Amino acid sequence: MKVKVVSAIGGDVTELDLNPDTSIQQIKGEISRRKRIPSNIFVLAFRGSEIRNENQTLKDIGAGDLDKLYLITRTEGG
Repeated sequence: MKVKVVSAIGGDVTELDLNPDTSIQQIKGEISRRKRIPSNIFVLAFRGSEIRNENQTLKDIGAGDLDKLYLITRTEGG
């Protein structure tokens, strides 16, 4: 299944071809490699909510073909 990862800042899109059993942690690892950013400085969101459990799979969160995940970069400071 194809999933689009959309950056909340800038709107750039990364398309991934993934298995429904791919975990959020694995997706973050792939994004980290492609974008060259540490996986601990961003979170992924789906349908308006942050995905907090990185052990969940795409199937667990109800994601389907051509769905979008949103990449939100954490910022330091207040």
